[in-house]
Amino acid sequence: MPFIRSAILPEWWDDDCAHDQALVPDIEIRVARFLGVPLSVVKDPRAPLAPPTYVGAQLRRVRAVNSDRLTPAIHSALQIGAAVIRSMRAPVPSPVTPPAEASLWREQLQAEGRSVTLDDLLGDLWKRGVPVVPIDVLPIPSFQGMACIIEGRPVVLLGHRHDEPARVAYFVAHEVGHIAAGDCSPDRPVVDEEDQILDDDDLELRADGYATRMLIGADTFPQVDGTTFKKLASCAVEVERARGSDAATVIFAWAARTGDYPMATMAVKALYRATGARRQLRAHFDRHIDTDGASESDRALLRCVYGEPNRDETSV
Repeated sequence: MPFIRSAILPEWWDDDCAHDQALVPDIEIRVARFLGVPLSVVKDPRAPLAPPTYVGAQLRRVRAVNSDRLTPAIHSALQIGAAVIRSMRAPVPSPVTPPAEASLWREQLQAEGRSVTLDDLLGDLWKRGVPVVPIDVLPIPSFQGMACIIEGRPVVLLGHRHDEPARVAYFVAHEVGHIAAGDCSPDRPVVDEEDQILDDDDLELRADGYATRMLIGADTFPQVDGTTFKKLASCAVEVERARGSDAATVIFAWAARTGDYPMATMAVKALYRATGARRQLRAHFDRHIDTDGASESDRALLRCVYGEPNRDETSV
């Protein structure tokens, strides 16, 4: 299983190690540490091994996945988030949550005459002491995003691998909306499993409204024609010229309301703005996280953020 290989097994592990009984005690210690259970439980062949349950987790936008099946991904992501916090180069002692009113946060970030970008969001959040962590390797099924409090610090965890900067900016702003509204607490993370809001979910509608006000700059969404991806792209460009809101952001805000992400993706590709988010996420992560100085067990968890050290640089 890729997650176990990245997060629990040591860096020097290879296939031959699986046959070496002398290594069993070391692996048992690693498993016990990861699951948060006594070593005696791991050593007992009759004891079931499972991550703790998160009865307070608020699962949103969950369509076809049983909530119990998301528990391994939730636990793993929280463990990775804790490793990130322990490995920060210069952690802000008292993290500062963005304002509860999105327009105030927008005013703080928006340079005159230009839109708020993903890079702006990431730079400000890390400066505030709020990590934004993209996770490549998680148990399946996974989730899109999670807003949570880990060791007293707000954290945004991303389980998707989208690369469109505007789409990821909307995701990040949405999760920050949960944090700013106080929706999550140490025992109550908010876990978004899908893009599209299901039914009339007030919590999600409020977070989407926060993201829209933050990135578009208005409560009223601009009217755009989404009958074809070309018309959608053209209308978004007109909004950009009139309001200064990034056209790709307008498109993905439209997708959040309509659920038509395939159309939005084609429109953003037509504007040549469909790549670069993963690179930006990684740049901010590398700037703030001291991987080399982390403990061996934390380094294993941090490998899940971007995979193995010899990962393909062009793929992020």
